[in-house]
Amino acid sequence: MKKIVLSLALAMSFTLAQGQNDLSIDMTSPAAGTTLGPGLGFDFDVSITNLGTQAVTSSDTLLYYPLLNGNLLVTTQNGQQVFIVFPITGVTMNTNDVETRSISFGGLSINNGSAMNVDFCGGVIGTGPNWSGVTESDTTNNTDCENLPYDPAGGNVGLAENVIFTEGSLPVLDGSYSDGYVFHVNVYNMTSQEAVISFVDLTGRTVYREVFQANGSELHTEISLDNLPQGVMLSVLEVDGRQINAKKIVVK
Repeated sequence: MKKIVLSLALAMSFTLAQGQNDLSIDMTSPAAGTTLGPGLGFDFDVSITNLGTQAVTSSDTLLYYPLLNGNLLVTTQNGQQVFIVFPITGVTMNTNDVETRSISFGGLSINNGSAMNVDFCGGVIGTGPNWSGVTESDTTNNTDCENLPYDPAGGNVGLAENVIFTEGSLPVLDGSYSDGYVFHVNVYNMTSQEAVISFVDLTGRTVYREVFQANGSELHTEISLDNLPQGVMLSVLEVDGRQINAKKIVVK
């Protein structure tokens, strides 16, 4: 009987040691009653809390972003439209630790949008060694929304560099990383069931290439780097025939 009790106690301790992943976001601005529109500046203020027992380490990355009716937004920077996703890197968050961020925008423009109410949300996901490829214990608190009025007339001013626009769909997000021995693949918002991952050395030679099948809109897998030459190379992600990302890794 003592042996059984001891075994159960050890099992419970092991389970607790695994930790629970749970990020929560609270959007404090734009607040209820705020009118959105071109020329109507507003702040995007969020507080991100680690409610789980699994810590966020300096090797992990938190991605937070605004959403309009479930769609990611874009902005214009240096004449180019880019998706709005803000990374938080190099921080450590233990249980109940909070990170606050504030971003100012010059307004919101909806193409051919009429006067209506919209759902404006803040969202957060974690990527990296402790967060990629896991399901959080509570996924309902990864977004926080307000139903706000949209005025297409807005402030009747010209569009500034920091005006945000609606985009029809979420972009492919690449949260993959390498520990030098294994390449951990974590791709979100897949637009195709296939993804191609290649490793290219600094001479431009492709030393590895493989096609992977997504599970729904996500791809999570691991690639052993044991048979690749040591040193610096690029990992290249392609989805639907389009290069999504190229990041430098070091093979040990």
